[in-house]
Amino acid sequence: MNCYIVWGKGSEAMKFNFLERLQETAEKTMQVNKLKLENVSISQEEIELAQKLDAVEEYSIDRWEEDVAILENRKTGKIIQVDKSKLPKNSKEGDILKKVNGKYSLDKKRTEEETNRIKNKMDDLWN
Repeated sequence: MNCYIVWGKGSEAMKFNFLERLQETAEKTMQVNKLKLENVSISQEEIELAQKLDAVEEYSIDRWEEDVAILENRKTGKIIQVDKSKLPKNSKEGDILKKVNGKYSLDKKRTEEETNRIKNKMDDLWN
């Protein structure tokens, strides 16, 4: 897919493929400032770019079947199976994971928020 952008006017105008330039920039920035998130290296640039492109997927760990995690996409409800080795160590049922560029990281804040929301809902129901 080509998406060309023309920058400037007249003889000084530059034409470039926006998507190719975006990919080149992303690849360069991903080589710098790697973050270590729960045993999975995801650079800050990868996270920021994925957020801009709406390419961050969010999953809940539904259950374990031996060395395979059954994950549910929190937006679409689609169920997938992922080998345990591809997930952060110490992942457990109910944890919320973010998938960026094929890598999974534990979202502790979202997991805690969701746990509290469900606990409060159950308290309201039974009290």
